[in-house]
Amino acid sequence: MKMKTQYLRIDASWPQARIVTMAAAYIKAGELVAFPTETVYGLGADAFQPAAVYKIFAAKGRPADNPLLVHVSNMDQVRMLAKEVPPSAEKLMERFWPGPLSMVLPSLPSVPKVVRGGRDGVGLRMPSHLVALALIDSTGPLAAPSANRFGRPSPTTAEHVRQDLDGRIAAVLDAGETGTGLESTLIDLTGDHFRLLRRGGLRKELIEQCLGHELEQDLPDRSGYQSPIQIVLSENGADFEKRLAEARSQVIGIVYLGDADGRRNGYAKRVFTLDVAGTGAGLYSIIREAEAIGIEFLLFAPFDPCEVGEAWLDRLQRAIK
Repeated sequence: MKMKTQYLRIDASWPQARIVTMAAAYIKAGELVAFPTETVYGLGADAFQPAAVYKIFAAKGRPADNPLLVHVSNMDQVRMLAKEVPPSAEKLMERFWPGPLSMVLPSLPSVPKVVRGGRDGVGLRMPSHLVALALIDSTGPLAAPSANRFGRPSPTTAEHVRQDLDGRIAAVLDAGETGTGLESTLIDLTGDHFRLLRRGGLRKELIEQCLGHELEQDLPDRSGYQSPIQIVLSENGADFEKRLAEARSQVIGIVYLGDADGRRNGYAKRVFTLDVAGTGAGLYSIIREAEAIGIEFLLFAPFDPCEVGEAWLDRLQRAIK
């Protein structure tokens, strides 16, 4: 049954208490609220209300056996969820929380199985966005994946959430655009060997530096978002020109890393600037805009992979058909 989704504009720097209270009331009533983090918009439900958590899977069209990250705002909430917090986790929390790092820790049995996907661990994250922290302070821990339909790009604006989930959720806290759109880095600390489960907004090298040893890589074979647009990465200047010429019969978009001012091209309907630092358009934002204006062929100009990093390359490669 379709509902009317409320869009609640809120100040990203000074979240208004009355708006936070309105959103928290929906959560406490077992409804879903989308909210901004420093990475993407999340879709939150009370982590201790299984019926509410099931609504996340229904709204997103996501398989119900997938575990969900739980967002917290303080260490008391961590202790409500984790059976233990090993010294390695404490060290990482002290260094990188709040921030784009998620950690799987041994779970207390009181955490609903639907949140854990039937597993023994629970994934925890403390976002740094002030709106997210204010909401979680008011509601308690929130089970919250990204606020998009399953198989769609992660949302970095309230409009992206509207495109995917309007009429499916109770409310959206609209605080403007988030960061780069790169999800949090996810690591598993439940075993003897620490594992990297997802590359993301925090570089693997920084985590290893903090821990004092390397992470094992256990990256699941997720197809991720695959765009209907033909996305091509050019290898060098000659390859760029060749691919551009070959695609002249299509509606073309060109993506540059960094400043694209002055880089206009007669073939292109739109020139985009990909900003991997978090102050401009991120990958998923560009793809969504390209889809909306009818781009058929999205060509990335040559760039140095070292400037982008493994996490961005991973997302790019997953988006390519």
